[in-house]
Amino acid sequence: MRCCALLLGAALALLAAEPMDILEAARQGKPKEIAAQLAKGTNIETRDKDGRTPLMLAAQHGRTSTVRLLLEKGAKADARDSQNWNAYMLALLSPIGGALTMHEPVLKLLPQPKRMRVAITARWSPSSALFSSCFMGPEELVQHIRRLHPDGMVIEALQHFGAASGRDLIAIVSADARGNSEISERPTPKEVDAVLTLQVEPGVSCVQRLDRLNMSVQATLTAPNGQSPLFEKTFAAGLKIGMRGQPATNPNQHGPIWESWAKSQAGPLYWAVVTALLQG
Repeated sequence: MRCCALLLGAALALLAAEPMDILEAARQGKPKEIAAQLAKGTNIETRDKDGRTPLMLAAQHGRTSTVRLLLEKGAKADARDSQNWNAYMLALLSPIGGALTMHEPVLKLLPQPKRMRVAITARWSPSSALFSSCFMGPEELVQHIRRLHPDGMVIEALQHFGAASGRDLIAIVSADARGNSEISERPTPKEVDAVLTLQVEPGVSCVQRLDRLNMSVQATLTAPNGQSPLFEKTFAAGLKIGMRGQPATNPNQHGPIWESWAKSQAGPLYWAVVTALLQG
């Protein structure tokens, strides 16, 4: 028994003495281990199964000193993984433990992406939910919603979120809200990186003398030449997310409720646009 214990102890000691893999060292933030590996000739651009290099992993996990060392040793900051993400994107957008975490010290070390120019066109139309109000008829309701300008609410919320985010990654070079009219032509401002088209769908349902409100927005981001969409996504549709049919006891509550929804969805929409542009 004592002999087995001694053998097990020796085996564990050998395993402990094994040098840490450079990818795991980057993930854990172990610059000394990385320096030792590089001194032995380990490739600084070694990749894991997801195509991520030590620099990408260190950036993703917020390992500031490790990122600094890897950059000093010549790691390629513009390298991309299998999903076309680079180190900056992983430090900015990659969720850790299910939450979006931005690693500010790491971001300051990495090359900054150029500011991307986006043109926005939005219109509103009734959602698939029942479009009826307890307080007014259909024609009056349409005029009421037109005055509230829900498409403009979404654009304004997106602009405010971008300014407050501190990232300054997107410049909105033009924003056009067109009510519930059809979009007749695509905006084509010069030197724009993308066009974001939004269809805002407010819903009103009369339920037991209360208006139940919901809203969704269909977002399509395309290159200015009109090629295949960079992304198409619907925000806050259905019951699991979004407004869940918030009640209004009078028409004056419609605007504040929809405005609150627009603000809650500005962040997800903003980061979806940033991600698509950075990946492109």
